[in-house]
Amino acid sequence: MKENPNLYALMEGLIDYAGLFPPANLALKDAIAIYAKDIQSDDAWILKTFILPIAKLCELQAHSNLFMNQKKLTLSLTGKKSATEEECVSQLDEELKQIFFYQNKYRDWARVAAIEIPFPSAIPTKSLLQQIANGAKRINAKAYCELTLLNNEDWRKQVDAISEFNQQGRNKLGVKLRTGGIEAKMFPSTEKVASVVSVCVKRKIPLKFTAGLHHPIRMYREEVNTKMHGFLNIFMAGMIAYKKGLGVNGIEEVIVDENSANFILANHGIGWKDIVLQHTEIKWMRENLLCSFGSCSFDEPRMELLELSNRQEVIK
Repeated sequence: MKENPNLYALMEGLIDYAGLFPPANLALKDAIAIYAKDIQSDDAWILKTFILPIAKLCELQAHSNLFMNQKKLTLSLTGKKSATEEECVSQLDEELKQIFFYQNKYRDWARVAAIEIPFPSAIPTKSLLQQIANGAKRINAKAYCELTLLNNEDWRKQVDAISEFNQQGRNKLGVKLRTGGIEAKMFPSTEKVASVVSVCVKRKIPLKFTAGLHHPIRMYREEVNTKMHGFLNIFMAGMIAYKKGLGVNGIEEVIVDENSANFILANHGIGWKDIVLQHTEIKWMRENLLCSFGSCSFDEPRMELLELSNRQEVIK
């Protein structure tokens, strides 16, 4: 894949390793050992951060030997859920203190690249958004706010609040969208995913995804008794939407496509059907709009995409 500059731009730093989370549910010692091994591998360029709950920061010291005098442990830290904004504010204050303390303690072998904060089931105030942004700035990390009102249309108000906040300052906040889980009911509809992608891309809000994106192309999977979204579908849809100004229907058309032959992974560009994207624009959109996705498997998504790329080379 490295030989194809367009595919490289798409895949570089694409996967956040979430081995601690379902369905893998690995113990910390096992998950962090896998990450330590993979960041030394030939495919390390595809791997971004190790996703860790903030509450587990205190447990990392026991694993420092895996990263001391090696590549650093790069973390994306997830906060706890909260019921109200008051609870979220109080909780976030304590979590940021923990992050700052451990970031200094572990600075020789670990760094925090991002924080992921779930919104309470409410529209965030400017005060909460400012606290998240200030905390992220203090630890020199990016911040993503997880949408929590996807079952109704109030998620749009959550995104509106982020968009308005981002327009008023330099410390931009991103959006985190949950795209699946261990049960069929945990997978948002293609229309919902397309709507969130559409709004975020139009407003240039950085977007990352989590859960359910183990496979490049959308497909039915018996283990969850539903169709799982494809990460190639979603990232391609977002990039094409930005380049071509697609609306929700156009984005959804890419997201629902289960025909891998419609996706181009070639040296002259990557794309979908007759729409082709080039290296420089792919790189910019990956860095600024469609940032990464969390997966409890590093092997499954990258190997399936490699197989897809190799099949296209043979057919060509």
